[in-house]
Amino acid sequence: MYFLAIIAFFFLGIVYASITEAGKGQMLAGGAIVFGYGVIGAFIGLCLSIFTAIKAKRHSIIKINGLLTLIIVASFAYFYVNYQKRQREKLENEQQKIERPKTHKTTNKAQTKPMAMLINSDTDNQTTHEMGLGMFTPNFYENKVLYFYSNLTHGKSVQEHMPTDSITFKQREYGGFDIATAPPWLVPEHLKLDYDLLYFKVKSISHDFIEVIVNTTNNQTAFVDRYSGKLHYWSEFLLGVHSIEFPEPSKHKIYVKPLDHAGTIATSYSFMRPVKIQNDWMYVELMDDNFNKKGNGWIRWTKNSKMLITYNLLS
Repeated sequence: MYFLAIIAFFFLGIVYASITEAGKGQMLAGGAIVFGYGVIGAFIGLCLSIFTAIKAKRHSIIKINGLLTLIIVASFAYFYVNYQKRQREKLENEQQKIERPKTHKTTNKAQTKPMAMLINSDTDNQTTHEMGLGMFTPNFYENKVLYFYSNLTHGKSVQEHMPTDSITFKQREYGGFDIATAPPWLVPEHLKLDYDLLYFKVKSISHDFIEVIVNTTNNQTAFVDRYSGKLHYWSEFLLGVHSIEFPEPSKHKIYVKPLDHAGTIATSYSFMRPVKIQNDWMYVELMDDNFNKKGNGWIRWTKNSKMLITYNLLS
């Protein structure tokens, strides 16, 4: 009886948590909350079974055991029905996601070559435009389409939103990818697909979406699925660039420590290579014109949400 009571009331606790949606919106904590309801139910069941075993007669205990068994069977049936329902909903969502690109009307697309000519590689934009959070690059090796969204409804998933436009990618004959179609307004931060480089500056981030700047000439933004690519925060992104520079080197100093009042370094250099980032400070190697190391030191790379350096993705 004790065992049946513990199992039956454990399931009753979980069923109650499911009906009342106790774990909804709690992310990873949701499972622990539901399990907690089950444990509380099991404890109540144990207490009741001990009390019943002391007070009730044998034939009553047999009837109670039958009732507990029925509760366990009913709980299994409830869980099975819910599982089947979730599987059907998941399948329907996947089908909608597959069919959506065929049925949704998007704006006219510009071909790859004209769009690539619009890309502004002027490094002045790096220090004069909005800094943002970092860079987003789509995973075009796994996703042949990057969807853009607008007018989000917070709390709804990506599958519950309709895309307003998209970029489609095509594989080149000898490896790598090109852009097959794209909106005419698309001007990303960096585009050089022969090096697999396509970066959008990130303006904001939420649970399911990333807001990116899709036109660097007018700061137009759109939302993309957060998991359709990779978000590189500035510290990670800058550690991967080829080199960095100050727009006006005479106005900036190289320090021996990441402190404004620290001593400075007078070594002449042409370029810098990021080694380590610590908040607003960056430890760099000082390089000459041939990229030979001449020394190292600390620089302030950002201040008041403004980037103080420019970077070179390639040599």
